[in-house]
Amino acid sequence: MVCGALVAATVLCAASPVSAAPPRNPSDGQLSAAQQAKNNMANQVGRLSALLAQATTQLQQLTADAALKEQKYALAMSMLDEAKQQAVAAQAAIVAAQKQLDAARRSLQNFVRNSYISPSVSTGASGLLTAKDPNSLLQRGDYLRYVSDRHLDVMGVMDRATVAKSNADAKAKALVLLQTKLATEAQTAFAAAKAARARQVQLQAQLQTQQASYRQQLATAQANLATLNGQRAKYNAYVAEQARIAAEKARQQRLAQARAAAAAAAAAAANNSNGGGGGGGGQVSYTPSPSGSWTAAKGQAAVARAMTALGQPYAWAGGNAYGPTRGVNSPGTDGWNDGSVTGFDCSGLVIYAWAAQGLQTAHYAATQFDAGSIHPSPGNFMPGDLLFWGLPSQGDIHHVAIYIGGGNVIQAPYSGTVVQVTPWDQVSGDYYGATRPLS
Repeated sequence: MVCGALVAATVLCAASPVSAAPPRNPSDGQLSAAQQAKNNMANQVGRLSALLAQATTQLQQLTADAALKEQKYALAMSMLDEAKQQAVAAQAAIVAAQKQLDAARRSLQNFVRNSYISPSVSTGASGLLTAKDPNSLLQRGDYLRYVSDRHLDVMGVMDRATVAKSNADAKAKALVLLQTKLATEAQTAFAAAKAARARQVQLQAQLQTQQASYRQQLATAQANLATLNGQRAKYNAYVAEQARIAAEKARQQRLAQARAAAAAAAAAAANNSNGGGGGGGGQVSYTPSPSGSWTAAKGQAAVARAMTALGQPYAWAGGNAYGPTRGVNSPGTDGWNDGSVTGFDCSGLVIYAWAAQGLQTAHYAATQFDAGSIHPSPGNFMPGDLLFWGLPSQGDIHHVAIYIGGGNVIQAPYSGTVVQVTPWDQVSGDYYGATRPLS
């Protein structure tokens, strides 16, 4: 249980010294090995991450290559279709030319037959002899020229159609060969790319599985290192706390010795002045002000004011005559964060409760024992009395509470708690004594 102290002296008042066994202290070799294991696993994760990125890039390249092969295959198919359409058009032109040729041949046959039946038309005289009239003569000449011209035209069309068909057939055959070649190449490349992609996907899955395993191992190594570092920090804090406890114990012993010496000196002085009669003695190191002004009403008023602090957080070295204040980080383990807490410690609550009644006392439980000259025994407590806990043999007062009546006290116990009401005989097992302030 931690209670009030002089802020200037940063004194921690604990209910009892720390007696727990020291925490585990890992060796420097263990810490170094854990750090190395963590670094090794981090390097493994980094290496696998690079391999995984490389595998992903290769998979993307294979996918793009396969898509390109598919596009080339589609192009070859479209070229084949175009060649087929051109061949069909050429065939249609050949059929049309063949019809024209057949018609020209029939005209030529008629011409030959008419020429055989009719007189020779090699001279202009034969036309004159066979013509019935001038008009017939002109018509016959026109007819012969028409037949001659028509025959030549039909032959030209037939020749051109024949050449076009031959060219279309040749182009179609070439396109068929190209399509077959490209289709074979595309199918081969596509199959190879597909197989490579499958292998790459498998490799990528293996890398991801291995990476997940290494990440888990890294997390384990990090947790182990953090555990060892935490153990070392706890051990260092334990050593520091033990040193603080020892120093505080020595200080309290020196304080007790000084009090005893002062009491002895005061008693000796009283004996000398009174001729040896009436031993004074007791706690004389602090004279309350004003002296001898205690009343039951003041005690009740002090209790009422203390009760307004119920539920306030405990803050080591916190509280003054005006209310709760920001605490101070305790050198002990419980109050390490009290510098961020606003509240009271045990002696700070006493200062706040009795300030309005004129009591001025230090922020230190041991000196508050001297806040009055009356030290009531259990069963004779009055509301407002201060109850103390400590080791009488050493004068080591470490906690104070305010009696409120009914066998209860109001107190600020220790870091992490709040101001609360507790049966006085359940506060701690080392009850020291009581004081009636301003008595």
